[in-house]
Amino acid sequence: MKKLVFIFIAAALVLGLNSCEEDDKVTSSGEDLFAPMTNSEIDQKHREMFADYNTRVEYRYIKNLIPSDWFYITPAKEEKVLSMSEIVVDMWINPLVEASSKEFVGVTFPKLLVYIGSPAYQQDGSRVLGQAEGGTVIRFTEVNYLDRENTTWVNTQMHTAYHEYCHIVHQRYGLPNAYREVTPDSYVKSGWMTITSIEEALRKGMVTPYACSSVQEDFVELFATYIIVSDEELDYYFVDVEPNEGESLTPDQIMDNNGRAILREKLSIQKKYMDNVGLDMDIIRAAYQKLLPNEE
Repeated sequence: MKKLVFIFIAAALVLGLNSCEEDDKVTSSGEDLFAPMTNSEIDQKHREMFADYNTRVEYRYIKNLIPSDWFYITPAKEEKVLSMSEIVVDMWINPLVEASSKEFVGVTFPKLLVYIGSPAYQQDGSRVLGQAEGGTVIRFTEVNYLDRENTTWVNTQMHTAYHEYCHIVHQRYGLPNAYREVTPDSYVKSGWMTITSIEEALRKGMVTPYACSSVQEDFVELFATYIIVSDEELDYYFVDVEPNEGESLTPDQIMDNNGRAILREKLSIQKKYMDNVGLDMDIIRAAYQKLLPNEE
């Protein structure tokens, strides 16, 4: 079986992945690295692309848009910026519009997208893969590594996007009480640090370690994961393992299946909720999956 690839991206979260080498010097980025703000052809194109959603794209350095604890930053290359925005429109906005309406997306889409060329690092060397603030600002890192034919790169960026978009939706319309009641006692503060594997999360009825940190993060991680992952990965989360002929399930397999039963219940609640607010998750998933590069 092809090795499953799982993505641990959560906006509004710094994930300590791929830390710098011990002797790497982590320094604050200086403003002189970045071009002054201008009303360029790129800006004009962005206004055309995002006018229906009242969204602005910023790819140059503006000090108050970069967290003060981010270091080792380089700006987005201008030749990458419009390609990044095309991916945002094609793989994020368009599936959402297809699953709802342009009007719905217009009132729920974030109002500022910030592009950063490199990964960002904190002082301890931990790597930042994406971040958001209050459903209004979303920051994408690693834009200079843009590779539309690389499913891992695309899914990493879009997991951040869909995760944060789901936060906007539940903050606007309220989290369903039925979802809160499925695993109310299973959340662990800083769960992404204390729960270290997908299997541990699955057995708690959640899709990623970060989902274990709160019901809100559980809800949005399920939404993003359902849209992003392959059919094979989706089966891992939602399809029970059957015993071989003449054999019984192992205790570990039983725990895995118990977690899958919980996830099926949560997904059913989430789909009904999204239908009620005007968003069809299956349409989003189908539209997104069609756009992924064929890596056979």
